[in-house]
Amino acid sequence: MSTAIKTAAIGCLLFSLNACADSQTMAIQANLGGQALKLVDAQGQCAVLKPDNTQLALGMEWPCQFSPDRKGQVRVEVFKSVPIVLVEHTDPEKTPGAGCLTKSQAIRLRSGVLETSSVNQSAMCGRGVQDQKMFVGMFRW
Repeated sequence: MSTAIKTAAIGCLLFSLNACADSQTMAIQANLGGQALKLVDAQGQCAVLKPDNTQLALGMEWPCQFSPDRKGQVRVEVFKSVPIVLVEHTDPEKTPGAGCLTKSQAIRLRSGVLETSSVNQSAMCGRGVQDQKMFVGMFRW
């Protein structure tokens, strides 16, 4: 194994799997109530590209991804007949054992309009399957 490959492998271990993930393996496209959504880099910030080619700014940095279900597909929760997806960004730990900071923000399609929740911050690393409360609890119903 070359020195460059060893260095890259060690870097991935130190900076977490999320930081080393290829953006093509991340869930950056979703279908929410029939609307095709895509996460995009908007000058270093995460944004949703809507079907009409306008952007909806999110409160987190790029790269970001839609929260996956147990099968690795974009998880869509439905609450009170309203579909909801969760977008996440994780800042990797700078030193092993220091933990990570993950930002989460839900997006719902209500009465044909995309709405974003407040941003939730948590100290967790890696991709986990989120509780339904993370999808619905950040909105006023």
